[in-house]
Amino acid sequence: MANTFKKVIDRQAWDSVFPAPNSHAAAAAVVSDLRSDITRNPFVYQIASASILNRMNIVTKGWHFVGNPGTAAMAAGAAAVFAPSFGAQGTIAAGATTTSIPLTTALPAAVGVNMLANRGGSGDYGFKVRIIGFTAGKVEERFIVANTGGTTPTLILDAALTFTPTSSDRYELLGGRVMMLSSGAPAAASWRSFEVTTNLFANMSSTNLPTVGTDSSLVALDEQYTPYDCKPGEGFIKGAFSYDAHMGGKMALSATAAAAGTITGQATGGDAAVVANEYRNFQIRIVHDATTPASVGQRRIIASHTAGASPVYTLGSNWTTTPSSSAKFVIEYPNLIILRTAATTQYTYNFSDATVNNGTNSIAANAWSTTYFAAAANAAAAGVMWMPAFGIRPDSAKNSRHSHLFCWRGTSANLDLFDISNTITGAWTNAIVIDGGITTTAAMSGCYSPFESEGRMFYLNPYTASQVSQIFRFDVQNRVLSPYTPTDEIQSGTAALGNRMAAYAAFDGTDTYDCIFLMSHLAARTQELIVLV
Repeated sequence: MANTFKKVIDRQAWDSVFPAPNSHAAAAAVVSDLRSDITRNPFVYQIASASILNRMNIVTKGWHFVGNPGTAAMAAGAAAVFAPSFGAQGTIAAGATTTSIPLTTALPAAVGVNMLANRGGSGDYGFKVRIIGFTAGKVEERFIVANTGGTTPTLILDAALTFTPTSSDRYELLGGRVMMLSSGAPAAASWRSFEVTTNLFANMSSTNLPTVGTDSSLVALDEQYTPYDCKPGEGFIKGAFSYDAHMGGKMALSATAAAAGTITGQATGGDAAVVANEYRNFQIRIVHDATTPASVGQRRIIASHTAGASPVYTLGSNWTTTPSSSAKFVIEYPNLIILRTAATTQYTYNFSDATVNNGTNSIAANAWSTTYFAAAANAAAAGVMWMPAFGIRPDSAKNSRHSHLFCWRGTSANLDLFDISNTITGAWTNAIVIDGGITTTAAMSGCYSPFESEGRMFYLNPYTASQVSQIFRFDVQNRVLSPYTPTDEIQSGTAALGNRMAAYAAFDGTDTYDCIFLMSHLAARTQELIVLV
Protein backbone atom coordinates (compact mmCIF):
# COMPACT_ATOMS: atom_id res chain seq x y z
CA MET A 1 0.00 0.00 0.00
CA ALA A 2 1.07 3.59 -0.46
CA ASN A 3 2.59 5.62 2.36
CA THR A 4 -0.25 7.74 3.78
CA PHE A 5 1.82 9.33 6.56
CA LYS A 6 0.92 13.00 7.07
CA LYS A 7 3.89 15.19 7.93
CA VAL A 8 3.54 17.34 11.06
CA ILE A 9 0.12 15.85 11.84
CA ASP A 10 1.13 12.20 12.30
CA ARG A 11 3.76 11.12 14.79
CA GLN A 12 6.43 8.52 14.20
CA ALA A 13 6.99 6.16 17.10
CA TRP A 14 9.44 3.50 18.15
CA ASP A 15 7.94 0.07 18.85
CA SER A 16 9.37 -2.23 21.48
CA VAL A 17 10.26 -5.62 20.03
CA PHE A 18 11.33 -8.80 21.77
CA PRO A 19 14.45 -8.40 23.93
CA ALA A 20 17.71 -10.02 22.89
CA PRO A 21 18.92 -13.15 24.68
CA ASN A 22 21.90 -11.16 25.94
CA SER A 23 22.32 -7.56 26.99
CA HIS A 24 24.42 -5.14 25.03
CA ALA A 25 27.88 -5.16 26.60
CA ALA A 26 30.90 -2.95 26.11
CA ALA A 27 32.43 -3.52 22.64
CA ALA A 28 29.48 -5.68 21.48
CA ALA A 29 27.99 -4.98 18.05
CA VAL A 30 24.92 -5.48 15.88
CA VAL A 31 25.12 -5.72 12.07
CA SER A 32 22.74 -6.26 9.16
CA ASP A 33 22.67 -6.76 5.39
CA LEU A 34 22.11 -3.48 3.50
CA ARG A 35 20.97 -4.93 0.16
CA SER A 36 18.02 -3.07 -1.32
CA ASP A 37 15.78 -5.97 -2.33
CA ILE A 38 14.22 -9.16 -0.96
CA THR A 39 17.50 -11.07 -1.40
CA ARG A 40 18.91 -9.32 1.70
CA ASN A 41 19.71 -11.55 4.65
CA PRO A 42 16.62 -11.42 6.93
CA PHE A 43 18.44 -11.10 10.26
CA VAL A 44 20.06 -8.61 12.58
CA TYR A 45 23.15 -10.24 14.08
CA GLN A 46 24.29 -9.45 17.62
CA ILE A 47 27.88 -10.27 18.52
CA ALA A 48 27.23 -10.28 22.24
CA SER A 49 30.63 -11.58 23.38
CA ALA A 50 33.61 -13.61 22.23
CA SER A 51 31.48 -16.74 22.63
CA ILE A 52 27.95 -15.60 21.70
CA LEU A 53 26.47 -14.73 18.31
CA ASN A 54 22.70 -14.18 18.31
CA ARG A 55 20.37 -13.17 15.51
CA MET A 56 16.90 -11.59 15.30
CA ASN A 57 14.44 -12.45 12.54
CA ILE A 58 13.43 -9.07 11.08
CA VAL A 59 10.06 -10.50 9.96
CA THR A 60 8.90 -12.29 13.11
CA LYS A 61 11.13 -10.37 15.59
CA GLY A 62 12.21 -13.61 17.28
CA TRP A 63 15.75 -14.20 18.59
CA HIS A 64 17.95 -17.26 18.87
CA PHE A 65 21.53 -18.25 19.62
CA VAL A 66 23.54 -18.95 16.44
CA GLY A 67 26.79 -20.27 17.87
CA ASN A 68 30.14 -19.51 19.45
CA PRO A 69 32.09 -17.09 17.22
CA GLY A 70 35.35 -18.16 18.85
CA THR A 71 36.88 -14.72 18.52
CA ALA A 72 40.08 -13.92 20.38
CA ALA A 73 38.66 -11.19 22.63
CA MET A 74 35.78 -8.74 22.88
CA ALA A 75 36.94 -5.52 24.47
CA ALA A 76 37.60 -1.94 23.35
CA GLY A 77 38.32 -1.99 19.64
CA ALA A 78 36.16 -4.97 18.62
CA ALA A 79 33.91 -4.42 15.59
CA ALA A 80 31.79 -6.22 13.00
CA VAL A 81 30.31 -5.76 9.52
CA PHE A 82 28.20 -7.77 7.03
CA ALA A 83 29.56 -8.58 3.54
CA PRO A 84 26.76 -9.99 1.33
CA SER A 85 28.98 -10.98 -1.64
CA PHE A 86 31.42 -12.93 0.53
CA GLY A 87 29.91 -16.40 0.05
CA ALA A 88 30.86 -19.84 -1.17
CA GLN A 89 31.82 -20.14 -4.83
CA GLY A 90 33.39 -22.55 -7.26
CA THR A 91 32.82 -24.62 -10.37
CA ILE A 92 29.78 -26.56 -11.56
CA ALA A 93 29.92 -30.30 -12.19
CA ALA A 94 28.96 -31.99 -15.44
CA GLY A 95 25.31 -32.89 -15.93
CA ALA A 96 23.67 -29.54 -15.18
CA THR A 97 20.35 -28.58 -16.69
CA THR A 98 18.65 -25.19 -16.84
CA THR A 99 17.10 -25.82 -13.41
CA SER A 100 19.46 -28.34 -11.75
CA ILE A 101 23.00 -27.30 -10.83
CA PRO A 102 25.39 -29.93 -9.39
CA LEU A 103 28.46 -28.48 -7.68
CA THR A 104 31.98 -29.81 -8.00
CA THR A 105 33.81 -27.26 -5.79
CA ALA A 106 32.86 -28.16 -2.23
CA LEU A 107 30.98 -25.78 0.04
CA PRO A 108 32.79 -24.74 3.25
CA ALA A 109 30.68 -27.28 5.19
CA ALA A 110 28.01 -29.88 4.49
CA VAL A 111 24.42 -28.69 4.12
CA GLY A 112 21.25 -30.59 4.90
CA VAL A 113 18.63 -31.53 2.34
CA ASN A 114 16.73 -28.38 1.19
CA MET A 115 18.60 -26.27 3.76
CA LEU A 116 19.50 -23.69 1.12
CA ALA A 117 15.84 -23.28 0.10
CA ASN A 118 14.97 -21.26 3.21
CA ARG A 119 17.08 -18.39 4.52
CA GLY A 120 15.29 -18.56 7.87
CA GLY A 121 13.29 -15.35 7.51
CA SER A 122 9.70 -15.45 6.34
CA GLY A 123 10.38 -18.72 4.53
CA ASP A 124 9.38 -17.29 1.15
CA TYR A 125 12.81 -17.37 -0.47
CA GLY A 126 15.89 -19.53 -0.51
CA PHE A 127 19.42 -18.25 -0.98
CA LYS A 128 20.30 -16.62 -4.29
CA VAL A 129 22.91 -18.25 -6.51
CA ARG A 130 24.71 -16.55 -9.39
CA ILE A 131 25.60 -18.74 -12.38
CA ILE A 132 28.41 -17.53 -14.67
CA GLY A 133 28.17 -19.17 -18.10
CA PHE A 134 31.49 -19.01 -19.95
CA THR A 135 30.08 -20.84 -22.97
CA ALA A 136 26.80 -18.93 -23.12
CA GLY A 137 28.40 -15.58 -22.28
CA LYS A 138 25.77 -14.83 -19.65
CA VAL A 139 25.52 -14.15 -15.92
CA GLU A 140 22.16 -15.03 -14.35
CA GLU A 141 20.84 -15.36 -10.81
CA ARG A 142 18.12 -17.55 -9.35
CA PHE A 143 16.64 -18.50 -5.98
CA ILE A 144 17.29 -22.00 -4.67
CA VAL A 145 14.06 -23.95 -4.05
CA ALA A 146 15.60 -27.34 -3.17
CA ASN A 147 18.97 -29.02 -2.73
CA THR A 148 20.51 -32.38 -1.98
CA GLY A 149 22.69 -32.76 1.11
CA GLY A 150 26.47 -32.80 1.54
CA THR A 151 29.37 -30.58 0.58
CA THR A 152 28.72 -30.80 -3.19
CA PRO A 153 24.93 -30.64 -3.38
CA THR A 154 22.77 -30.26 -6.45
CA LEU A 155 20.85 -26.98 -6.43
CA ILE A 156 17.32 -26.78 -7.83
CA LEU A 157 16.40 -23.33 -9.13
CA ASP A 158 13.08 -21.49 -8.96
CA ALA A 159 13.06 -20.85 -12.72
CA ALA A 160 14.99 -22.07 -15.73
CA LEU A 161 18.18 -20.35 -16.82
CA THR A 162 18.26 -19.20 -20.43
CA PHE A 163 21.25 -21.48 -21.01
CA THR A 164 22.47 -24.90 -19.90
CA PRO A 165 25.60 -24.57 -17.72
CA THR A 166 28.68 -26.60 -18.57
CA SER A 167 31.28 -28.13 -16.26
CA SER A 168 33.57 -25.12 -16.78
CA ASP A 169 30.99 -22.63 -15.51
CA ARG A 170 30.98 -21.14 -12.02
CA TYR A 171 28.55 -20.57 -9.17
CA GLU A 172 28.55 -17.87 -6.48
CA LEU A 173 26.26 -18.19 -3.45
CA LEU A 174 25.21 -14.66 -2.52
CA GLY A 175 24.45 -15.38 1.12
CA GLY A 176 27.22 -13.35 2.72
CA ARG A 177 29.22 -13.44 5.93
CA VAL A 178 29.25 -11.71 9.27
CA MET A 179 32.82 -10.43 9.69
CA MET A 180 34.06 -10.06 13.28
CA LEU A 181 37.17 -8.26 14.50
CA SER A 182 38.61 -8.98 17.94
CA SER A 183 40.38 -6.52 20.18
CA GLY A 184 44.00 -6.77 21.30
CA ALA A 185 47.11 -7.97 19.50
CA PRO A 186 46.69 -9.88 16.21
CA ALA A 187 46.11 -13.60 16.68
CA ALA A 188 44.75 -16.52 14.67
CA ALA A 189 41.19 -15.78 15.79
CA SER A 190 41.37 -11.99 15.52
CA TRP A 191 39.50 -11.82 12.20
CA ARG A 192 36.66 -14.34 12.00
CA SER A 193 33.73 -14.92 9.67
CA PHE A 194 30.34 -16.57 9.93
CA GLU A 195 29.31 -17.91 6.51
CA VAL A 196 25.51 -17.87 6.58
CA THR A 197 24.68 -20.53 3.96
CA THR A 198 26.60 -23.28 5.76
CA ASN A 199 26.59 -21.78 9.30
CA LEU A 200 30.38 -22.06 9.44
CA PHE A 201 32.71 -20.01 11.63
CA ALA A 202 36.25 -19.67 10.28
CA ASN A 203 39.48 -17.76 10.86
CA MET A 204 40.42 -15.29 8.16
CA SER A 205 43.86 -13.76 7.65
CA SER A 206 44.99 -11.40 10.42
CA THR A 207 48.39 -10.60 8.85
CA ASN A 208 49.05 -6.83 8.80
CA LEU A 209 46.34 -6.13 11.36
CA PRO A 210 47.36 -3.82 14.22
CA THR A 211 46.87 -4.23 17.93
CA VAL A 212 43.27 -3.08 18.19
CA GLY A 213 42.19 -1.01 21.17
CA THR A 214 40.37 2.22 22.03
CA ASP A 215 37.74 1.75 19.28
CA SER A 216 37.40 0.83 15.61
CA SER A 217 34.91 0.85 12.75
CA LEU A 218 34.50 -1.33 9.64
CA VAL A 219 32.81 -0.50 6.33
CA ALA A 220 32.10 -2.99 3.53
CA LEU A 221 32.56 -1.82 -0.06
CA ASP A 222 30.48 -4.72 -1.39
CA GLU A 223 29.39 -5.17 -5.00
CA GLN A 224 25.84 -6.02 -3.88
CA TYR A 225 25.41 -2.55 -2.35
CA THR A 226 23.76 -0.20 -4.83
CA PRO A 227 21.88 3.13 -4.96
CA TYR A 228 18.31 3.21 -3.67
CA ASP A 229 16.90 3.07 -7.22
CA CYS A 230 19.10 0.19 -8.44
CA LYS A 231 18.94 -3.56 -7.86
CA PRO A 232 21.88 -5.57 -6.53
CA GLY A 233 23.79 -6.62 -9.64
CA GLU A 234 23.19 -3.35 -11.53
CA GLY A 235 26.04 -1.42 -9.99
CA PHE A 236 25.95 2.36 -9.63
CA ILE A 237 24.94 3.42 -13.14
CA LYS A 238 22.02 1.94 -15.04
CA GLY A 239 22.59 1.24 -18.70
CA ALA A 240 20.12 0.44 -21.45
CA PHE A 241 20.88 -3.28 -21.75
CA SER A 242 18.54 -5.56 -19.79
CA TYR A 243 20.00 -8.83 -18.56
CA ASP A 244 18.74 -11.60 -16.26
CA ALA A 245 15.04 -10.93 -16.94
CA HIS A 246 13.83 -13.41 -14.30
CA MET A 247 15.45 -11.39 -11.53
CA GLY A 248 13.68 -8.18 -12.51
CA GLY A 249 15.56 -7.33 -15.67
CA LYS A 250 18.76 -5.83 -14.24
CA MET A 251 20.28 -3.08 -16.36
CA ALA A 252 23.88 -3.03 -17.58
CA LEU A 253 26.10 -0.62 -19.51
CA SER A 254 26.95 -1.37 -23.13
CA ALA A 255 30.60 -1.26 -24.15
CA THR A 256 31.54 0.47 -27.41
CA ALA A 257 35.16 -0.71 -27.49
CA ALA A 258 37.56 -2.90 -25.53
CA ALA A 259 41.27 -3.69 -25.45
CA ALA A 260 43.66 -5.71 -23.30
CA GLY A 261 43.65 -3.18 -20.46
CA THR A 262 40.65 -0.93 -21.17
CA ILE A 263 36.94 -0.88 -21.87
CA THR A 264 34.95 2.02 -23.32
CA GLY A 265 31.47 2.98 -22.18
CA GLN A 266 28.40 4.44 -23.81
CA ALA A 267 28.33 7.44 -26.13
CA THR A 268 24.93 8.51 -24.80
CA GLY A 269 22.97 7.66 -21.65
CA GLY A 270 24.24 5.44 -18.88
CA ASP A 271 27.84 6.35 -18.04
CA ALA A 272 28.16 9.05 -20.72
CA ALA A 273 27.79 11.70 -17.98
CA VAL A 274 30.61 10.53 -15.69
CA VAL A 275 33.30 13.03 -14.77
CA ALA A 276 36.94 12.01 -14.97
CA ASN A 277 37.93 9.39 -12.37
CA GLU A 278 34.55 9.55 -10.64
CA TYR A 279 34.66 5.75 -10.27
CA ARG A 280 38.40 5.20 -9.86
CA ASN A 281 39.06 2.27 -7.47
CA PHE A 282 35.62 0.79 -8.21
CA GLN A 283 35.38 -2.46 -10.16
CA ILE A 284 34.02 -3.34 -13.59
CA ARG A 285 32.30 -6.72 -13.91
CA ILE A 286 31.37 -8.26 -17.28
CA VAL A 287 27.80 -9.63 -17.17
CA HIS A 288 27.07 -10.48 -20.83
CA ASP A 289 29.13 -11.06 -23.95
CA ALA A 290 27.63 -13.03 -26.81
CA THR A 291 30.67 -12.44 -29.04
CA THR A 292 33.39 -13.42 -26.54
CA PRO A 293 31.51 -15.59 -24.02
CA ALA A 294 34.59 -16.50 -21.96
CA SER A 295 34.96 -12.87 -20.86
CA VAL A 296 31.91 -12.89 -18.58
CA GLY A 297 32.33 -12.82 -14.82
CA GLN A 298 35.68 -11.01 -14.95
CA ARG A 299 36.22 -8.27 -12.40
CA ARG A 300 38.84 -5.56 -12.75
CA ILE A 301 39.62 -2.43 -10.71
CA ILE A 302 39.39 0.92 -12.49
CA ALA A 303 42.79 2.67 -12.27
CA SER A 304 41.52 5.79 -14.05
CA HIS A 305 38.94 6.85 -16.59
CA THR A 306 38.11 9.73 -18.87
CA ALA A 307 34.93 11.79 -18.76
CA GLY A 308 31.94 10.86 -20.92
CA ALA A 309 30.76 10.58 -23.61
CA SER A 310 32.36 7.22 -24.45
CA PRO A 311 34.46 7.17 -21.26
CA VAL A 312 37.55 5.00 -21.46
CA TYR A 313 38.19 2.94 -18.33
CA THR A 314 41.84 2.00 -17.81
CA LEU A 315 42.17 -1.09 -15.65
CA GLY A 316 44.59 -1.87 -12.85
CA SER A 317 45.44 -5.17 -14.58
CA ASN A 318 44.72 -6.56 -18.03
CA TRP A 319 41.78 -8.79 -18.84
CA THR A 320 42.46 -12.52 -18.88
CA THR A 321 40.07 -12.69 -21.82
CA THR A 322 39.54 -9.38 -23.56
CA PRO A 323 35.80 -8.66 -23.87
CA SER A 324 34.25 -7.84 -27.21
CA SER A 325 33.36 -4.28 -28.19
CA SER A 326 29.70 -5.16 -27.54
CA ALA A 327 30.16 -6.62 -24.04
CA LYS A 328 27.85 -5.53 -21.22
CA PHE A 329 29.26 -4.48 -17.86
CA VAL A 330 28.44 -2.90 -14.51
CA ILE A 331 30.43 -0.54 -12.26
CA GLU A 332 30.39 -1.65 -8.63
CA TYR A 333 32.10 -1.38 -5.28
CA PRO A 334 35.40 -3.35 -5.30
CA ASN A 335 34.66 -5.98 -2.59
CA LEU A 336 36.92 -4.52 0.08
CA ILE A 337 36.50 -3.85 3.80
CA ILE A 338 38.15 -0.79 5.33
CA LEU A 339 39.09 -0.74 9.00
CA ARG A 340 39.59 2.55 10.84
CA THR A 341 41.13 2.36 14.30
CA ALA A 342 42.50 5.01 16.63
CA ALA A 343 45.64 5.12 14.43
CA THR A 344 45.90 7.09 11.20
CA THR A 345 46.64 4.01 9.08
CA GLN A 346 43.78 2.57 7.05
CA TYR A 347 43.63 -1.22 6.90
CA THR A 348 42.02 -2.67 3.77
CA TYR A 349 40.85 -6.28 3.45
CA ASN A 350 40.18 -8.03 0.13
CA PHE A 351 37.29 -10.49 0.38
CA SER A 352 37.07 -11.27 -3.34
CA ASP A 353 38.40 -14.58 -4.66
CA ALA A 354 41.30 -13.01 -6.59
CA THR A 355 43.99 -10.37 -6.19
CA VAL A 356 42.69 -6.80 -6.32
CA ASN A 357 45.01 -4.53 -8.33
CA ASN A 358 44.43 -0.83 -9.03
CA GLY A 359 47.61 -0.47 -11.07
CA THR A 360 49.60 0.95 -8.15
CA ASN A 361 48.78 -1.25 -5.18
CA SER A 362 47.42 -4.76 -4.91
CA ILE A 363 45.94 -7.02 -2.24
CA ALA A 364 45.81 -10.80 -2.49
CA ALA A 365 42.57 -12.61 -1.74
CA ASN A 366 41.89 -12.96 2.01
CA ALA A 367 44.63 -10.46 2.87
CA TRP A 368 45.05 -7.05 4.53
CA SER A 369 46.97 -4.06 3.19
CA THR A 370 48.19 -1.00 5.11
CA THR A 371 48.99 1.02 1.97
CA TYR A 372 46.16 0.39 -0.52
CA PHE A 373 44.32 3.47 0.74
CA ALA A 374 45.93 6.60 2.18
CA ALA A 375 46.35 7.15 5.90
CA ALA A 376 44.24 9.80 7.62
CA ALA A 377 45.82 13.05 8.70
CA ASN A 378 44.51 12.73 12.26
CA ALA A 379 44.16 9.82 14.64
CA ALA A 380 40.65 8.78 15.60
CA ALA A 381 39.32 8.26 19.12
CA ALA A 382 36.66 6.25 20.88
CA GLY A 383 33.39 6.68 19.00
CA VAL A 384 34.97 6.46 15.53
CA MET A 385 32.31 5.60 12.94
CA TRP A 386 32.20 5.11 9.16
CA MET A 387 29.25 6.46 7.14
CA PRO A 388 29.10 5.36 3.46
CA ALA A 389 27.05 7.05 0.74
CA PHE A 390 26.39 4.28 -1.78
CA GLY A 391 22.60 4.67 -1.62
CA ILE A 392 22.45 8.18 -3.06
CA ARG A 393 22.07 9.44 -6.60
CA PRO A 394 24.87 12.01 -7.15
CA ASP A 395 23.79 15.60 -7.75
CA SER A 396 24.29 17.14 -11.19
CA ALA A 397 27.43 18.98 -10.08
CA LYS A 398 28.90 15.77 -8.63
CA ASN A 399 29.52 17.44 -5.27
CA SER A 400 28.19 14.25 -3.69
CA ARG A 401 29.49 10.94 -5.02
CA HIS A 402 29.32 7.21 -4.44
CA SER A 403 33.03 7.30 -3.66
CA HIS A 404 32.48 9.36 -0.50
CA LEU A 405 32.95 7.76 2.92
CA PHE A 406 32.29 9.99 5.92
CA CYS A 407 34.03 9.22 9.19
CA TRP A 408 33.25 10.59 12.64
CA ARG A 409 36.64 10.89 14.20
CA GLY A 410 35.20 10.02 17.61
CA THR A 411 35.11 12.19 20.68
CA SER A 412 36.99 14.97 18.87
CA ALA A 413 33.60 15.76 17.25
CA ASN A 414 35.19 16.22 13.81
CA LEU A 415 33.63 14.73 10.71
CA ASP A 416 36.16 13.83 8.01
CA LEU A 417 35.56 12.78 4.41
CA PHE A 418 37.49 10.06 2.61
CA ASP A 419 37.03 9.91 -1.16
CA ILE A 420 38.24 6.55 -2.52
CA SER A 421 38.38 7.91 -6.09
CA ASN A 422 40.14 11.24 -5.50
CA THR A 423 43.59 9.74 -6.16
CA ILE A 424 44.74 6.17 -6.71
CA THR A 425 45.02 5.79 -2.92
CA GLY A 426 42.03 8.02 -2.12
CA ALA A 427 42.21 11.36 -0.30
CA TRP A 428 41.04 12.80 3.01
CA THR A 429 39.32 16.13 3.66
CA ASN A 430 39.51 16.88 7.35
CA ALA A 431 36.85 18.48 9.55
CA ILE A 432 34.35 19.20 6.79
CA VAL A 433 31.72 21.88 7.28
CA ILE A 434 28.20 20.59 7.97
CA ASP A 435 24.89 22.09 9.05
CA GLY A 436 24.20 21.03 12.65
CA GLY A 437 26.23 19.46 15.39
CA ILE A 438 26.18 16.99 18.26
CA THR A 439 28.27 16.08 21.24
CA THR A 440 30.11 12.98 20.06
CA THR A 441 30.91 10.34 22.65
CA ALA A 442 32.77 7.08 23.03
CA ALA A 443 29.42 5.30 23.16
CA MET A 444 28.08 6.66 19.87
CA SER A 445 26.12 4.17 17.75
CA GLY A 446 24.79 4.48 14.24
CA CYS A 447 23.57 2.80 11.06
CA TYR A 448 23.26 3.67 7.39
CA SER A 449 19.83 3.14 5.83
CA PRO A 450 20.21 3.34 2.04
CA PHE A 451 16.85 1.99 0.92
CA GLU A 452 14.51 5.02 0.80
CA SER A 453 14.81 8.78 1.47
CA GLU A 454 16.87 8.62 -1.74
CA GLY A 455 19.55 6.65 0.08
CA ARG A 456 20.73 9.69 2.01
CA MET A 457 20.23 9.01 5.71
CA PHE A 458 22.60 7.78 8.39
CA TYR A 459 20.99 7.46 11.86
CA LEU A 460 22.94 7.87 15.08
CA ASN A 461 22.56 7.96 18.83
CA PRO A 462 25.41 9.92 20.52
CA TYR A 463 24.44 8.79 24.05
CA THR A 464 25.18 11.66 26.38
CA ALA A 465 23.25 12.76 29.46
CA SER A 466 21.30 15.28 27.37
CA GLN A 467 21.02 13.09 24.24
CA VAL A 468 20.51 9.67 25.82
CA SER A 469 17.31 8.96 23.88
CA GLN A 470 17.71 11.43 21.03
CA ILE A 471 18.22 10.01 17.56
CA PHE A 472 19.89 12.17 14.93
CA ARG A 473 20.27 11.63 11.25
CA PHE A 474 22.98 12.84 8.89
CA ASP A 475 22.23 13.46 5.23
CA VAL A 476 25.27 12.01 3.44
CA GLN A 477 24.38 13.81 0.23
CA ASN A 478 23.58 17.29 1.58
CA ARG A 479 25.71 17.25 4.77
CA VAL A 480 22.96 18.26 7.15
CA LEU A 481 22.78 16.82 10.68
CA SER A 482 19.38 17.15 12.34
CA PRO A 483 17.47 15.72 15.32
CA TYR A 484 15.14 12.86 14.50
CA THR A 485 12.41 10.96 16.31
CA PRO A 486 13.52 10.33 19.93
CA THR A 487 13.08 6.91 21.44
CA ASP A 488 10.00 6.41 23.62
CA GLU A 489 11.97 4.42 26.17
CA ILE A 490 14.61 6.24 28.19
CA GLN A 491 17.96 4.49 28.06
CA SER A 492 20.22 4.41 31.07
CA GLY A 493 23.61 3.20 32.21
CA THR A 494 27.23 4.22 32.00
CA ALA A 495 28.46 5.01 28.49
CA ALA A 496 30.32 2.10 26.89
CA LEU A 497 31.75 1.24 23.50
CA GLY A 498 29.94 -0.90 20.94
CA ASN A 499 27.45 -0.33 18.14
CA ARG A 500 23.77 -0.88 19.00
CA MET A 501 22.04 0.18 15.77
CA ALA A 502 21.24 -1.59 12.50
CA ALA A 503 19.04 -0.98 9.45
CA TYR A 504 17.07 -3.19 7.08
CA ALA A 505 14.53 -2.80 4.29
CA ALA A 506 10.84 -3.64 4.68
CA PHE A 507 8.74 -4.36 1.58
CA ASP A 508 5.01 -3.87 1.07
CA GLY A 509 4.18 -4.58 -2.54
CA THR A 510 6.03 -1.97 -4.55
CA ASP A 511 6.74 0.19 -1.49
CA THR A 512 10.03 -0.02 0.39
CA TYR A 513 10.57 1.34 3.90
CA ASP A 514 13.68 1.96 5.98
CA CYS A 515 13.57 0.15 9.33
CA ILE A 516 15.89 1.23 12.12
CA PHE A 517 16.82 -1.15 14.95
CA LEU A 518 18.13 0.08 18.29
CA MET A 519 19.39 -2.01 21.17
CA SER A 520 19.17 -0.26 24.54
CA HIS A 521 22.42 0.69 26.16
CA LEU A 522 23.86 -2.07 28.42
CA ALA A 523 20.49 -3.85 28.27
CA ALA A 524 18.65 -6.52 26.26
CA ARG A 525 15.72 -4.26 25.34
CA THR A 526 15.27 -3.54 21.63
CA GLN A 527 13.21 -1.04 19.64
CA GLU A 528 12.29 -0.66 15.98
CA LEU A 529 11.27 2.36 13.91
CA ILE A 530 9.67 2.34 10.47
CA VAL A 531 10.90 5.50 8.76
CA LEU A 532 8.02 7.36 7.15
CA VAL A 533 9.48 10.82 6.71
